[in-house]
Amino acid sequence: MVNDSMKVPTWLLVALVLGAASAAACGDASKGPLPASSSPASSSAAGPSASTAVNEVAKTLAAGVKLDADDPTTCEACHSAVVAEWRESQHARANHASDGVYAALRALRIEKQGPGIPEKCATCHNPRDTKDHDSAPAKTGVSCATCHQIDGVHLEDGKKGVAALTTTKDVRFRGPHDIADGTSPVHASGPSLPELKDGKTLCLACHGEEKNPAGVTTCSTGTEHASSGETRSCTSCHMDEVQGPSGPVSSRTTHRSHRFRGSLLALRTGQPGILAEAVELSGTFDGKRFVAKLENRTGHAYPTGFPGRTAMLEIRGLDAKGEEVYKNLASDPMKDHPEAVLNMAFVDAEGKPALAAFATKQVRDNRLKPAETRSIGVDIPDTVAKVELRLRFVLVPGPLAKAISYEGPETKPIVLPAVTVAR
Repeated sequence: MVNDSMKVPTWLLVALVLGAASAAACGDASKGPLPASSSPASSSAAGPSASTAVNEVAKTLAAGVKLDADDPTTCEACHSAVVAEWRESQHARANHASDGVYAALRALRIEKQGPGIPEKCATCHNPRDTKDHDSAPAKTGVSCATCHQIDGVHLEDGKKGVAALTTTKDVRFRGPHDIADGTSPVHASGPSLPELKDGKTLCLACHGEEKNPAGVTTCSTGTEHASSGETRSCTSCHMDEVQGPSGPVSSRTTHRSHRFRGSLLALRTGQPGILAEAVELSGTFDGKRFVAKLENRTGHAYPTGFPGRTAMLEIRGLDAKGEEVYKNLASDPMKDHPEAVLNMAFVDAEGKPALAAFATKQVRDNRLKPAETRSIGVDIPDTVAKVELRLRFVLVPGPLAKAISYEGPETKPIVLPAVTVAR
């Protein structure tokens, strides 16, 4: 909300007009999240500069500036770095118009569970507009306002998503830092929000625990983290601190990246990123046996989140010439080496394999527990001179992809860097 009595700094006037031009160049945000930046370097904030457009901006302000809290292009002029990062994030793609896996599963759930599904799913996938209908798809998914235009988070009584958030009534934005009200001529501000400052409470509104209609737990990242004794917060790993201010209005030399590091970002960028840090691989030779060791370095189970996610440990034995003479995943991993497949499995009332959303029971959870170190041994030929260990991470494995009729990039494995152990 603009206060006409406030003195508007020249640099902000310039930033506002540049932001308006940038928004126009990016197209209509109502058609979905804006394209991701071509490189991380594009997220660096440009400093304010003199411009002959100041007078034009002054006219615009005099006419009244409307702040659309759900359109991040509105925030871009002052917070350019974080908006550019956000565009690369899964938060920007959280709604069904931009996330193919969510769209496919959502459509199947509507078919099987009725028309009430969109509103239930949208409480987290598009919390600012839970009327998440196909005829008017959400434009931003999890927007700036979702996390910053709130006064509190209430997780009691099983509240989740938008039901757990108390939205400000005066277009007041709050973050992890104290910002005196009146600092911005565009919107109200205030003291830091404790639930955001702690780096986890706000996240747990959507990433805590999810159960299906039968009461079966399908996602449990929050409870996994709580039971682990882990002192690191969600943001300490998924919002790494990067060089540079969050935009031209900030005087800080660093800020928390809003790309939100995770498996989907790794898939889109082709860089393993946080996935390469999640599990430490090592191994030892023991006669004709090779024992691989996996150490979960995350603060939750691995994999976590969407219940279809699967990681497979590949063990390749190479002879002195570097030729492959052994591979544990050569045929059917679940049949021949189920211990090397880190995943969950569910069944329906008849005991048949089922998607987590429709299951009545979980029958397998071979994921690495928080802080767990696990050993997996295999028999190898005498000719093996060294072993290569690597994890293959699949967001949507074959059976799940078939069940939801999906053929997108998430069905392809993310192959993580190999670790070599010599005999």
